[in-house]
Amino acid sequence: MDLKDLRCVVAIADTGSFVAASERLNMSQPSVSARIRDMEANLGAQLFTRGARGVTATQLGEELLRHARSILRQMHDAESDMLAFRGSPVGLVRVGLPTSLTAALTMPLLELCRADMPNVRLRIVESMSGYIGNWLQDRTLDLGITFGSSPPTDIELEPLAREDLLLVGKDDAAMAPLLDEAGNVPFVRLSQVPLILPGPEHGLRALVEDVARQQAVRLNVVVELDAFGEMQQLVARGLGYTVMSSAAFNYGFRPPLSAAQILRPTVSRIVNLATLSGRIPSRAVNEVAQRIRQVIAMRAGEAAWLAHSIP
Repeated sequence: MDLKDLRCVVAIADTGSFVAASERLNMSQPSVSARIRDMEANLGAQLFTRGARGVTATQLGEELLRHARSILRQMHDAESDMLAFRGSPVGLVRVGLPTSLTAALTMPLLELCRADMPNVRLRIVESMSGYIGNWLQDRTLDLGITFGSSPPTDIELEPLAREDLLLVGKDDAAMAPLLDEAGNVPFVRLSQVPLILPGPEHGLRALVEDVARQQAVRLNVVVELDAFGEMQQLVARGLGYTVMSSAAFNYGFRPPLSAAQILRPTVSRIVNLATLSGRIPSRAVNEVAQRIRQVIAMRAGEAAWLAHSIP
C-alpha cells in the first residue's frame, strides 16, 4: 500500500464514483479499479460497495479512509514545512473556538496571524466546547480552545487562563433583587430564579450544577438550550436568567441585558489550549498556537473579561 493507493481511497469516498475519482486523480479508471482490487486482495475484504446511489465505503473502507486522510494530511503538512522552512510558515490551520469566546478572540487572532504569517490560512470553527475535543480527535481541527480539566481521550490541555462567570438577566430591574451590597450575586440566590442553561452534557451546565451540589443549592432549570444566541433572546424576553462568560457578555453582539458576577463562591472555569496527543504539529500550527497564547494573555488583562492568565 502506497500514497497513490490512499489517494484513490479518499477520492472514491469523496466523489462516490470510480470514474469521478479517476478524473480527480488524472488517472485512468482501470488503474484506479486495479489499485482497489489489489488492496482488497491484500486485506482479504471489500473496501467499497456499488449501489443505486453510487459507491460507498464498507466498514473496513471507512477505517482505512480515516487513516488515509490522516496520513495524507501529515504528508501535506510535512511538505509545507519543508518548503517554508527558511521563510514564512505556509498552510491551513483549523482552530476551534467555543461560542462564548469567539467574539473576544477571533479578530485579534486573525489580525496577528495575518500580520505575522501572511501565507498561513486560518479557518475558525465556532462550536460548543465539548464538540471541539471530538473534532480534535478525528483531526477535523488542529487546535482548539476548551474549558475544564477533564479532556476526552488523547487530548492534551495547556491551561491558559481562569475566567469567572456572570448571572445574566433581562435588565437592571430584573437583577436588582438578587444583588448584594457590592453589586454581585451570591450563588445561593440562583435558587430564586428560573434558569436557562445548556443541556446536561455541556461543560458550563456541569460546572454550575457541581457548585450547586457543593453548596446544597437547588437550581430551577426551566429551559435547556444549546443555542447561544437563542438563549440570550429568551433572557431578553424575561423568560429566565442564564450563566454566561463575561467575554461573551462584553465583546459579543447581544440584546441589551444586565449582568453581575456570581460570588460566594465564585463560579469559574479553566480556559485551555487543546491539541491531539502524539500528533506532530506543522510549523504553521505551532505559530498559530503561540498567537492564541498571546491573544488570551492580552484579553485576560482587560477589564471586560473577568479572567486572569495562568503562568
